[in-house]
Amino acid sequence: MSSFWIKAKSNKHYKLLTRLSVPSRSVHALAISNDGQVLACGGTEGVKLWDINSRKELACSSHHHESQGTVSCAAWTLTRPTTVETLCYGTGLGYIVFLRRSVIDKRFQEICVRMLGSGFEITCLSWDSTSSEANTRIAVGMRDKIVQVLLLNTNSQLQSVFAVRLDNTVPKSVAFADNYDIYVFGLYDGKFIKLEGKDGTVVREFSCQSVIGHAAVNLKRGIFVVDNVTDGFTMYCLEDEGEEPVRTFTTAVPSMSVPKQVAFGEEGRVVAGGSDNGLVYVFDRKAGELLETLHHANGGLVQTIVTRDLNGRCTITSISPAQGRGNTTIKLWTYDYAPRKASKTPSKDYWWLWHMLMILTQVLILLSTSIFLAANYKGGFIDRAVTWSVDHIHQYMTPPPMAKVADDFSRRAINEYLNMECRKERHTKNDIDILSELAGKLMELAIEAGGDLDDQEHPEQ
Repeated sequence: MSSFWIKAKSNKHYKLLTRLSVPSRSVHALAISNDGQVLACGGTEGVKLWDINSRKELACSSHHHESQGTVSCAAWTLTRPTTVETLCYGTGLGYIVFLRRSVIDKRFQEICVRMLGSGFEITCLSWDSTSSEANTRIAVGMRDKIVQVLLLNTNSQLQSVFAVRLDNTVPKSVAFADNYDIYVFGLYDGKFIKLEGKDGTVVREFSCQSVIGHAAVNLKRGIFVVDNVTDGFTMYCLEDEGEEPVRTFTTAVPSMSVPKQVAFGEEGRVVAGGSDNGLVYVFDRKAGELLETLHHANGGLVQTIVTRDLNGRCTITSISPAQGRGNTTIKLWTYDYAPRKASKTPSKDYWWLWHMLMILTQVLILLSTSIFLAANYKGGFIDRAVTWSVDHIHQYMTPPPMAKVADDFSRRAINEYLNMECRKERHTKNDIDILSELAGKLMELAIEAGGDLDDQEHPEQ
């Protein structure tokens, strides 16, 4: 096992983002929202939600774990066309629950709850992220070998598409294909089954070369990877008729055979999986090499993990069960594997330029009015009017860093006006010439003002 440690130490990419402590005896489900903002964890104490940025627990109205059972699996969905985040989770007593954040009090509230079938454990669920329908399509696997597809319509009502009972397969993982078909992965018999999306008819079936502790699918690359519960994780092709493994990602030999979750990350470039020795393994999917081991704990089971790719950043989240009466520990790591995409939110510099443009527009209007008056009237009234116009600019210069710039701007604008008046006695110009000259001078002053502001905000180091 030392070779794993040596390679891990030479390839450190993922950085620990945060550590959360959850008052729960055991957590079986983790899910990161599609926008990367909220972490959901579920277990013996029900479901809890955390704001990843602030590390604060979010208010949630779902507190029926004693009657609905332990949370066994969870997934975030997007409700189209509004792309509202909705959390869907299953329980040990066969309940499927949907939570959505209220626009009024920002609490996550139950919008739909139903017990499926005879109340057997929901072992897995998945949503169809490729569908453009307004309805949300959910695939659910249950302990009594039933796989069913449900629709959550726009009125938050649940409708059944189909339900089929498999012969000898307990579904451990489910996933959607591009055309509504369903991929099913069997827990004990290691079977891979493809079901017709309309009625659940078996389209294809073969046995993997191991038990399946968990499975993850990457549709874009046409592959899936399973926890083989023996020496690591094994990857297969989704549509390959050869049914032979593509690659095995070997880990340290586990001390006990228990299912461990596995997931793709970095848009399918890496495979991440749990262990029973306190580590999270991160493999290069293409080369099969161990890139890194993330230290979750000094030892023990790391059974539940989840990944989320967003804007060139991969987040890996892991959890280990509580020891005795202690809290459960959740850790989040991040790695920027690609340049972050530019945010659609305007930057501070954008708003500063916009504010300056509005100021310049007001200045041009006020001073143009003053020039018109100066060209048609004489006397102290005009001097007072121009002085008032320039001083009036200060009400638009609200940001504190602009205070000094505003003072300099006003004084220099007044001096420019007085100099213009002196020149006018020696050389007569029409109104258009004066306005053109003033506009040019105004732009020069604005450029200099912007430079002064930059000097204040970014002094030399």
